[in-house]
Amino acid sequence: MIHSAAKVDKAKLDSIAAELFRLVGGKEVFVARFPEIISDAVDFVIDPIRTARTRVSELDNVEKTFIGLKVEHFLRDFIGVPKGLRDLRLADEDVDVKNTVRNNWMIPPETFRNSEPCILVMVATDERLCSLGIIIAREEYLNKPNRDGKRSIRKQSFENICWIFKDKPLPESRYEGLDMLRFRELRSLKGGSKRAAEFFRENLKKPVHRSVLQALLFDQKDYMKRVRGNGGARDILLLEKTVILSGYYHAALIEAFDLPRCERDEFVSHVCSAKEWEQVLSSEY
Repeated sequence: MIHSAAKVDKAKLDSIAAELFRLVGGKEVFVARFPEIISDAVDFVIDPIRTARTRVSELDNVEKTFIGLKVEHFLRDFIGVPKGLRDLRLADEDVDVKNTVRNNWMIPPETFRNSEPCILVMVATDERLCSLGIIIAREEYLNKPNRDGKRSIRKQSFENICWIFKDKPLPESRYEGLDMLRFRELRSLKGGSKRAAEFFRENLKKPVHRSVLQALLFDQKDYMKRVRGNGGARDILLLEKTVILSGYYHAALIEAFDLPRCERDEFVSHVCSAKEWEQVLSSEY
């Protein structure tokens, strides 16, 4: 029964997948971009700027449910389709979106009652992997209902999921490699410029995204002013022959000093040798 149902459903699943790809400019675009969308949704809920949290494990159970809500919102915005009877109106179908940070999804009665399609998103945050598939939520694919009437997918029914991608890496966390215990301590240090200077002293040669600096300087109205010259961390560190280089403005110096490549919104600090200091003085730093 399941095997024959899967054959019947294949055309519908293929149609939904094809529409997803068409709306964003192709399968390659969708597969490349969607892990970034998942990462953005997770970061939105974790809210590192206000909370200094960086991991899903630091959320309570209620907060974890919000990840699925943001994944749904960000996906709908990404593909540019309206909300229908379910989460998306796609390829003339009402499509539910279900997210899990575990290893299964809970399908509500209104979706499986009429064997409706579901987009399934799985986020393994510790391993920093994600998967996305589509299934027709047939009752024969599902386990017994819980107290809310929702039903998880039987393990043997995973073969009926049309996977768009599986175990694709999420973008590396912008906080990777930072001592987060120390980061939280620095957030309590008075004086935004002094705080930024100390952070860059302790994290030499590490590309740092501006959103990390915003989290560090969460209580400053103009947080980037605390990093720049004219009284900011850059002026403080100049007295120590230490520079804060911008990936946007100082790409040539970053390359000359053999520092890690920085993107446009990243910064890296470096203690200059005598020769390097001469280069800094002769540049527009």
